[in-house]
Amino acid sequence: MVKNETNKTFWETGNGRDFLEWAKIDRLNLESNLDPELFYKYDHNLDLLTKEWLQNGEFKNIMKSLHSNKINEKLPNSFLEFKNKLEKVPTWVDFELIREGCNLSERSGLTGLLILRNFALLGGYNFANLTKPLIATGSLEKGSLHRLYNTLNFWVNVSRSKEDNKIRIDACLQTRLVHAVSRLTILDKDLNWNQEKYGIPINHADMIATNTAFTVYFLYGLQKLNFKYSEQEELGIFHLWKYVTYLLGVPQNLIPNNKSEALQFFSFWTQYQAEADQDARKLAKSLLMESTPISLLQLDFVKQNMEFIHRSVANYLIDDATLKNLNIPEARLGTAIIQAIKLKNALVLNKEKANSLGEQQQKSVLIDYKTNSILQKKAN
Repeated sequence: MVKNETNKTFWETGNGRDFLEWAKIDRLNLESNLDPELFYKYDHNLDLLTKEWLQNGEFKNIMKSLHSNKINEKLPNSFLEFKNKLEKVPTWVDFELIREGCNLSERSGLTGLLILRNFALLGGYNFANLTKPLIATGSLEKGSLHRLYNTLNFWVNVSRSKEDNKIRIDACLQTRLVHAVSRLTILDKDLNWNQEKYGIPINHADMIATNTAFTVYFLYGLQKLNFKYSEQEELGIFHLWKYVTYLLGVPQNLIPNNKSEALQFFSFWTQYQAEADQDARKLAKSLLMESTPISLLQLDFVKQNMEFIHRSVANYLIDDATLKNLNIPEARLGTAIIQAIKLKNALVLNKEKANSLGEQQQKSVLIDYKTNSILQKKAN
């Protein structure tokens, strides 16, 4: 893998420094003995099975069964064996801790969704290597609404406190299979894929870095927007995403348990990431321009200005250098939006009531994205 010096400012003056201050970690203690070979490790066994299922015409039926959470008699034994193995819960999994993480995910409501979209996802485009599989598989052409719906649908399915664990497993296996098909497509057809620069597409290192978006970025964003959570809930978020990342095919011993381990890994990973390029800027622009109205917001004026709300949150959470790298325009008077979010988050609600309300908000937004995604598909 080719090392890159471009992300030093991220740790010296950018969001990396913010994360270290939040985690109370000295930058000098970020040295790790992690091996760059991680960029060449991937879900090899599932890729072989996926290739077989595609060739035998069984893949579509497998995806349908996962989407509906139903098993049918037409599924190949090799898939059923693989799924049964995945459904055996490892001894290190603590469902009480996972429930803490799920409760916080639900309680975060709209604030959590704004952070995931406008900080974790948008800010992640600054690391250009991570965007390359999206570009290579033509995801840019499919539009950001389609990607947003799929990402939110996955996040909701894996982070609900009252759902059966089988729904979480099916969501992860569905995503894992999409990753396998993407990897096979890129390695078979994309002659320009540079393994020395990017590693294997959707490799273990990149999967753990994505875990950081759902843990470090999410938790730091909540804290900065005045959303309170307990130490146990914080550990719950890390444990939830350790289990989810394991279900997505990454060996559990590689996955961080807490913010200190996560930042150690993220520091290592960023050393090999190129700075934002034209592809990254296109993805950022596409996401910023996506402005599906949120139906649960009562004022039409607010619904019609979703792009400004998203831009305001991005400008508040993302560091200046990344905003510039991604050509994200400033949001004049955006501080009013941030203050409104902070004031709302300062209101103390009964936790059970707050969890229920937050979950309703998130599912309502998911329906908005799904409806608009269908309409957009029909229009095209």
